[in-house]
Amino acid sequence: MVKKSTRPALPFTGLRVVDATNSWAGPFTTQIFANLGAQVIKVESIQYMDTWRASGNVGDNADAYWERSPLWNSVNTDKLDITLNLNDVRGKDIFKKLVKISDIVAENFTPRVMTNFGLDYPVLKKINPAIIMISLPAHGATGPWKDMGGYAASIEQMAGIPMLTGYPDGPPKMSSTGFTDPIAGISGASAVLMALLHRQKTGIGQYIDLSQVEVVTSLIGEEIIGYTMNKRIPPRRGNRHPFAAPHGCYRCLGEDRWLDLAIYSDAEWRKFCRLIGKPELSQHHNFAGTAARWHHQEELDAIVEAWTIKQNHYEAMHLLQRVGITAGAVLNPKELLDDPHLKERGVYQVVKRKIMDEYPYPVPTAPLKLSGIKPKIKLPAPLMGEHNEYVLGEILGL
Repeated sequence: MVKKSTRPALPFTGLRVVDATNSWAGPFTTQIFANLGAQVIKVESIQYMDTWRASGNVGDNADAYWERSPLWNSVNTDKLDITLNLNDVRGKDIFKKLVKISDIVAENFTPRVMTNFGLDYPVLKKINPAIIMISLPAHGATGPWKDMGGYAASIEQMAGIPMLTGYPDGPPKMSSTGFTDPIAGISGASAVLMALLHRQKTGIGQYIDLSQVEVVTSLIGEEIIGYTMNKRIPPRRGNRHPFAAPHGCYRCLGEDRWLDLAIYSDAEWRKFCRLIGKPELSQHHNFAGTAARWHHQEELDAIVEAWTIKQNHYEAMHLLQRVGITAGAVLNPKELLDDPHLKERGVYQVVKRKIMDEYPYPVPTAPLKLSGIKPKIKLPAPLMGEHNEYVLGEILGL
């Protein structure tokens, strides 16, 4: 007799997602569901390959370069994968069959794409009235910019963020990290969760039009509100803060090692001065009081960096945190993988994947921790079309 598992089911067990997304933002939305138990079926096209499949490839196997992207492989774990040509009536028909037995459809093309395929929400709603469809176009599904494509770099700029993140004496500056994609992705997952709750109460599905630019613009809401009130464009501050000082990123011992530090009060400043062995600085007229420190930040920066430059960035972080000062070591990718806190949290899991067996690689696990449940990645990112036979044959019965 087989013993029944007493482990609690993952929260999205039983949900099925049709994933027609590409690159990062859309796949991150669906990966959250995949890692937490949903059956996510990635629909790809060999006629128009996912852009991330061809990005940052490793290894020398030119015949399978599309399987060797760490970017693609990191954001499609726990998913099944089929290939369909949605310009072909047979491909459309199979897509519709999947929608009929699914709960969620996700895509992040410009609005005209799904409409041109004949697979937009009005069509899919007729097939499955309870379906929840989320679209994550750069600029939303309506308005004069709706047909403009976009990636992280353009979305960051259209949201106005580089205008604020440059240095005071320099031009607007990009972050260079593509951070807008995961922000849009997790916002998309949150929106789908709300739609699922609504459907649970009413039985009614819905269409979610999520503009990535609008999501990212919300990050600078206070600056936008400030402009609407006083019509002043906020200045670029670099690493400065409106009132905290010292506040910045300071060079530490070693090559390209840095520490972020922020002091918000006189009490914190006194603690810092005692820590670095210069308690008399807390009484200096240039630094006695928040306003005085803010007006003498260049002097402050020199004092702070004269101390940090002799410190290991990790050790300095712990010293400062122990006395109640906000500080964090700036970590490079290797340090992130080795970080004790992230290891304890189980942030990364090493997986092996066909074709890349010689490159076991760490991938992020689900960004949610649940009491009584420890989600683990069950499947590496799939090969292109790896599950055609299973999905088309066993699930759809073709």
